[in-house]
Amino acid sequence: MPNKISAVIVTYHPELKKLKEQVDRLVKQVQYVVIVDNNSANANEIKQVFSEASYAGVVNLYYNGENKGLGYAQNKGISIAVNLGVLYVLLLDDDSLIEENFVGNLISEYNHLTNNGKKVGAIGPVYYNEETGEKYPITKYIGPLIDRRHPENEAVEATFLIASGCLIPVEVLNNVGLMNEDFFIDYIDVEWSFRAISKGYRLYATPKAQMNHIIGERRANVFGRKISIHSPLRKYYLFRNSIFMIKCPYISFGYKVREIIFNFLRFITYMILTDDKKRYIRYAFLGYKDGFVGKKGRCTYNF
Repeated sequence: MPNKISAVIVTYHPELKKLKEQVDRLVKQVQYVVIVDNNSANANEIKQVFSEASYAGVVNLYYNGENKGLGYAQNKGISIAVNLGVLYVLLLDDDSLIEENFVGNLISEYNHLTNNGKKVGAIGPVYYNEETGEKYPITKYIGPLIDRRHPENEAVEATFLIASGCLIPVEVLNNVGLMNEDFFIDYIDVEWSFRAISKGYRLYATPKAQMNHIIGERRANVFGRKISIHSPLRKYYLFRNSIFMIKCPYISFGYKVREIIFNFLRFITYMILTDDKKRYIRYAFLGYKDGFVGKKGRCTYNF
């Protein structure tokens, strides 16, 4: 392996068969795999699976005694990977399955871009939904408008990258900083992306690396546009952290304008689509409120 790379996987009640398949694919492409478990109900089973001799010296396990959020777990995994002496980290969800030569293609494209004078902060794949055949566009903001890009051969610049499948040099993390732990979940990758851009870095997605990824619990078609549907609790984090993004000084003005407009549209849309309107309204309202008053971390409400 020409480059020292560690995958960082955050697990939360993972499907063990899929997690093992994920790690088995990764060990052929990276030097280390760091698994940070966020207090899963099957944590003992995870430990048993990866205590096999074949994973010794490659798979590193860390267990959080409580779920402190995605950002905290990602940062813990990154810190462990950095202490192993790697030069790059590959962030992954616990159900993300990479394809053959996935990591090699990311590194190759990263080197191509940097050799051509690009200051690359991170590079990610193109995502698709295996169940629906949908291929997600790469998002580039132009003011409040979106240029949705579908790259065919060459890497394209993006305003933000989804964390799962994203390859980040350790040097960039040292300059930009780690993930925002205050958000707990949602918008973490978007906030980090804008922070990297504010430091002069550029983000890219390459079609030479592709990955199956499902956004939200399900997808719905609204006026010809696919949108992600999340649980009422997740809506708390989405609405709250959206307010944090609007208040953040290094987020672009155009993105803030779009968030303000779409927050209203999202509320109405989900109100129509959700089967649990009462819980949805309560979590959405409290998310907005806590965003304005600056309450961060884990949601303390339970409806």
